[in-house]
Amino acid sequence: MTAQDVSRPQEGFYRHRLSGRSVVVGVRIHYGPPLDPVTGEELDRSWRWQSEVNGDPYADFDRIWPGCTGDPITEAEYRNYCNRQRWAREHAPESSYAEPGRRHDPLSSATPLPF
Repeated sequence: MTAQDVSRPQEGFYRHRLSGRSVVVGVRIHYGPPLDPVTGEELDRSWRWQSEVNGDPYADFDRIWPGCTGDPITEAEYRNYCNRQRWAREHAPESSYAEPGRRHDPLSSATPLPF
């Protein structure tokens, strides 16, 4: 494994925990124009480094970078995290999989079974 330069963000997909007791999420780091949070349209603003967590824009870039750099993943793995959250929001809204950063209790009845 080679050392990574964390002084400059690297576009890509990563696995990360938003807090010590949360579930692992997929993170996408990219450079580009910001998107309107309501409509999703490109805003006429300066390009910047941005992050998405499980497909949703995540405003606190400094909380994500450089903490996620140690665990890069493929785009397919990232899409699996997005799909799992989408499913949990519909079928298990009280689970920690439905809301990134929520404390995860594996013994909770709200937590979906792992199969």
